[in-house]
Amino acid sequence: MPVSPPITPTYFDTLTYTVGQRQKDILRRALALGLNLRIIGNDRLGIALDETTSAQDIAALWEAFSGDSTLPAVAHVDEKVRENAGIPDTLLRASDYLRHPLFNSYHSETEMLRYMRYLEDKDIALNRSMIPLGSCTMKLNATTEMLPVTWPEFAGIHPFAPADQTTGYHAMLTELERMLIECTGYDAISLQPNAGSQGEYAGLLVIRRYHQSRGDTQRDVCLIPPPHTAPIRRAPHWPACAW
Repeated sequence: MPVSPPITPTYFDTLTYTVGQRQKDILRRALALGLNLRIIGNDRLGIALDETTSAQDIAALWEAFSGDSTLPAVAHVDEKVRENAGIPDTLLRASDYLRHPLFNSYHSETEMLRYMRYLEDKDIALNRSMIPLGSCTMKLNATTEMLPVTWPEFAGIHPFAPADQTTGYHAMLTELERMLIECTGYDAISLQPNAGSQGEYAGLLVIRRYHQSRGDTQRDVCLIPPPHTAPIRRAPHWPACAW
């Protein structure tokens, strides 16, 4: 069955289609083929593509939308598709890019790490002095710690994946929270927020509640260094320097 063109003529990696009453049938076929589609209202579906999308993924999408597994090969159709069809000519890059020698000077992980260390030595660092800001990057993670999070088992999930497809993540995070509670003696642990600025704000909230729990209601002023006031100013219900 034919599918109408995308709702907007301009697009890059995200498409929205009006499918009408066929929405549930398309979703059922997509799930059977291992695809998740974004549900928009009761008559539209969204598709998100990226550099990892393969010809097999496109063929599966065609089958999900059409219900026909005998469609032409992707390669055959791809030859007839005009390049950058969804991007206006005024938005296409006309100049060259990545021409600086640095983009072509380091070809191994070791060389790149050495170059990054060279740059690091030019800047102030945690192991040499105090720094006024950097809560987002103060986690000194070793390569052996960063490597596992690149595994598909960790990094291959979409942020908007349905809850019934993320039970393993929930189990892992729940276990981590339990272990942290046991190690710290806290009543509860939250793994949110992730951003450093939000973490500072959350930390101030915890400090405030701690003082309140001890009856220290006279502690009603918070002095914040200038670089750290931005996340507090973003909170309309809490002034920058006063509780």
